[in-house]
Amino acid sequence: MILRDDSIFWISIIAIAVLGTIGGVLFKHGTDNLGGVTFNRLIELRLTAPSIVSIGLVILGFILFFVGGYTLRDFSFAATYLFSPIIFSALVLLATSRFLVGIPLSMIGLGRFTAIATALGVATTAIASALIFREQFSIRALIGLGLAIGAVALLVEEF
Repeated sequence: MILRDDSIFWISIIAIAVLGTIGGVLFKHGTDNLGGVTFNRLIELRLTAPSIVSIGLVILGFILFFVGGYTLRDFSFAATYLFSPIIFSALVLLATSRFLVGIPLSMIGLGRFTAIATALGVATTAIASALIFREQFSIRALIGLGLAIGAVALLVEEF
């Protein structure tokens, strides 16, 4: 069976939403188990001989991962896609933002956090798209963005 492009689009959207929801629930469960997550706790590191060796191994592993994947670009579109410098940089930034999610997630509920982060993400992405890609928005879309920002204000007030 060959799927149509619109079927693939919606299957992808549903997979992203479901995987993101499961990831969010697991992330919240993990932050609850670890107690309060703060920026200071995230950067805390005791430098000992074993920790320095481990840091070196992580750095070496990252270098090997990047070099190995980058050299696969001639043999695999997935490697070309993943290890394209812009895509890879974007994924690093997205992963960093997801890593930092633990800070606010340890302070408020998953539903409220997701609503705030989603609404702010929609607003900031729309602004960036307008500035960088010259994307145009209809009056209806601008009203929707205004409502999203208003929703954030209402949700933050609760916090």
